[in-house]
Amino acid sequence: MTDEIDIEQWACGSVQQELPAAKAYRARLWDGDGFDEKRLIKDASPTGAQVLDAFGRHPVNEYVLLLLDRDGVREIAPGEVVEIAGRRVERFFAFRTDRLWFGAFNDQRFPWGAPDISEDMLRLIFKVDDHHQIFLTRQAEPDWVLNPGDTVSLDNEGLERLFTRKGIWELLVQGVILTFNTPKVVVKDALIKAGIDPDKGWTAILKFVGLPKEPVDLNDTIDLSRRGIEKLWLRPNHVNNGEASSGLHRVFSLREEDVRFLESRGIVWDTLIEGRKRWFIWRAYQLPDGYRQSTTDIAVLIPPTYPAAQLDMFYCAPHLQLAAGRKIAATESRETISGVSYQRWSRHRDGNTAWNPATDSLITHIALIEDAILREVEGG
Repeated sequence: MTDEIDIEQWACGSVQQELPAAKAYRARLWDGDGFDEKRLIKDASPTGAQVLDAFGRHPVNEYVLLLLDRDGVREIAPGEVVEIAGRRVERFFAFRTDRLWFGAFNDQRFPWGAPDISEDMLRLIFKVDDHHQIFLTRQAEPDWVLNPGDTVSLDNEGLERLFTRKGIWELLVQGVILTFNTPKVVVKDALIKAGIDPDKGWTAILKFVGLPKEPVDLNDTIDLSRRGIEKLWLRPNHVNNGEASSGLHRVFSLREEDVRFLESRGIVWDTLIEGRKRWFIWRAYQLPDGYRQSTTDIAVLIPPTYPAAQLDMFYCAPHLQLAAGRKIAATESRETISGVSYQRWSRHRDGNTAWNPATDSLITHIALIEDAILREVEGG
C-alpha cells in the first residue's frame, strides 16, 4: 500500500482509474474564498468531522462539508465515514452555514453551500471544457449563456436548471460575422476566415461595448467568452493620397468563379475595406464614345453575405459627364472610397433583373453596369 497520495495530481492524470488505496491522502479544501493549501488527511477512511478538523474548521458542527468525486457533488455529515479510495474523491468544499442550496446541471441535482455559484466553479465541478458553453434555463425568454465572471443565484424560487451545449462564439470582423466552435481565436486566423489578407499592413483594434478599444497583434489570441466584445476592426497602416491604384491591392477574396471571369477579361481590380464596407474596384474601365472621360474606376459594394445578398448600384471615379452636356439621371450622390470621391449610379434591379442568388453574381452585375453606361450614350 502506498504511504501517501496527492489527490489533486491523481485527479488530473488518471481520469478513469480508481484512486489507489493509501495510508494518507493530501487534499485541498475550498471554502468560498478559494482553495486552502494542501493538507494531509492521515486516514484512508476519515469521518466528515476529521476532514474539517484537518483543515482547521472549528467548531466542525457549524460547517457543511461537500465532497466532489467522479459521481458528482454530495454532502458528507460530520459522523459519516468517507472511503477516499472507494469514492474516487477529488476535492472537498466547506461552508460555514446551517443550510444547503440546490441546482440542477444537465438534469443532475446538486447541493451547494452558498446562495450563488460561479461559472468557473461549475466548469470545475462538472468538468466542462472550453469547447462547450454553460446555459441557464429561462422561462419566456432566451436561455442565458454564462461567461467567465458570471454567477448564478441558487436562492430563487424553484430549482435553477443549467445545461451545456457545444459552444458557438461569434465575432464581427470588418462587417463579416464569423462563427467559431472555440472561444480562443488568433487574430490572423479570424482575418483569413473573413477573406481578408492579413499581410496587407493592418492595425487591428478590438472594440468593446461601452469600454475603451484595445489594439491587438495579428498573432494575439482573442477570448470570445470575454463579455462586451463588439467587433474586430481594421485600420490600414498607410493611407494613400487619393491616386488610383494599379491593381492587385486585394484585402478580401472574391469567389473563384468571379476571379476566373475577371482574369479571362483581363480586368485590373482591387478589393478594399473601409469601415464595414467591402469594395470591389474595377480599375481604368474603358468608356464608350460619348463621355468627356475616356476611362473610369468602377466600384461595387460587396455585402458580407454575397451572393445570398444582392449586388446593387455602382460607383464611378472620376464622376462621369456626357460630351453632349446632358445630365445623367440618378447620379447625384457621392461616396468616398480611400480618399477618392465616387459618383453613385442608382441603378436597381427589379422585374426580370431581380437578384437571384442561384444565377446572379458579380459576373452578371458587371453586365448590367456595362449596359447602364452604354445606354446613356446610345439613348436606350
